[in-house]
Amino acid sequence: MVSTKDEPEIRRAKARLYVARCNKVVHGASWAKGDVSAHGGVFIALELAGQAYLAHGLPYEPGLSKMILYDPRRFSWIYDPVGEARDCVKLRDNKTGGIVVWPHF
Repeated sequence: MVSTKDEPEIRRAKARLYVARCNKVVHGASWAKGDVSAHGGVFIALELAGQAYLAHGLPYEPGLSKMILYDPRRFSWIYDPVGEARDCVKLRDNKTGGIVVWPHF
């Protein structure tokens, strides 16, 4: 039995919101402007960065002190309406241009 939340239309709608949220946390949050307090969202950005580096098969060292080496802003999340609904969230490496399906959605 397929639940309502697994319907492709619902999943795609949630994906669009999820992509916007990830990009806002990584690119538009106050931590990106220098506020590295917990309120600035830096820890969420670091968690996303760790997942993003691993999704692309890149080395990653966690921690606020390593952030300068592993900048979360290297990545952008993309909503892709083409193909399967389960694969509609993708992750672009802004440095290399590589794109992978985001496995955490």
